[in-house]
Amino acid sequence: MPQNAHFPLLDGLRGVAALAVVWFHLHFVVGYDCAGPLAVDLFFILSGFVVAAAYDRRLDHDLTIPGFLKKRFIRLYPMFAGGLLIALVVQQVLIACGAGALDEHDTLLSFAIEAFWLPSPFNGGTGWTFPLDGPAWSLSLEILANVLFAVFHRRLGNGALVAIVAVSGSTVVAAVLDLGTINEGWSWATLPIGLARVSFAFPLGILMYRKRDLIPLWLNHVPAWLSLALLAIVLFAPESTLIDIAFLLVGAPLLIAIGYRTKPGAGHLLLRRLGELSYPIYAIHGPLVLLVQGAVKRSGLHALGPIIALIALSGMVIVSLSLVGWEATARRRLAQMLGPRGLTGTVPEMAR
Repeated sequence: MPQNAHFPLLDGLRGVAALAVVWFHLHFVVGYDCAGPLAVDLFFILSGFVVAAAYDRRLDHDLTIPGFLKKRFIRLYPMFAGGLLIALVVQQVLIACGAGALDEHDTLLSFAIEAFWLPSPFNGGTGWTFPLDGPAWSLSLEILANVLFAVFHRRLGNGALVAIVAVSGSTVVAAVLDLGTINEGWSWATLPIGLARVSFAFPLGILMYRKRDLIPLWLNHVPAWLSLALLAIVLFAPESTLIDIAFLLVGAPLLIAIGYRTKPGAGHLLLRRLGELSYPIYAIHGPLVLLVQGAVKRSGLHALGPIIALIALSGMVIVSLSLVGWEATARRRLAQMLGPRGLTGTVPEMAR
């Protein structure tokens, strides 16, 4: 596979999944809990797949571990930092309104810690690992997976990956059956479950790429619109234990396999826009959701919740798309600051 290979449908799937995460976090306004948390597991598998596509061979040849880590830092940090700055401003607004879960002291300490992609113990009793920007918990685990992938790359044979996937997958399924939901990992109490989720999904994505020749060719006949629609139906519908397990073990891997094989004829622009949207909206929506929920709670407009949620989601989409150009500029400048060493070559950068 050429290093500049691109999978448009995977971009589209990422975008739909990101929108579902936002819808889930608006549950206080929407009025029900959707299956949006499953998007995190899809992200983890997808990340393993495209990181392996981009770097598996290069780490064996011309790319050093520091060079790989620089690439991932440049790709992921600017938008994460932007989201964290938005979270800091939002928290100040909430504190001024008397609605903040954190006080000024915990806010500043958490900001300093979260800026390094580290979980903060200063969470105002919420239990969140990332109290300023809650969704960042999955980004931190994804970064950890990337680091481990690079450091242990030469030892991560397929046999070792299969063992990791089997043990971690069993752990996640047991946790879902016990707790009734896969939406765990964002708190200190459930952090081990979050580690199990990424330890299952990210290596599974690597395995899927390494064994991509086994993905049936007939999957390229599945229309792109059908894959997007099925994903939306699952993620935007109410959550259930059975759906959680079925999607984790079958649905998510199957969609990524279809995304790899499918070469959409039409709709490239929509898929590209969904891909461009996915990371910005994921990175910035957490604190914005807090503002929306606070406004609805204070105004008492719960009856208009779904309409308000749609308006809020649309606004976040517009803001996120407007940040795409800024993000690209920030990445270029960060790359210039860090220097060119180890950063040459064109690779697919579809992972968040």
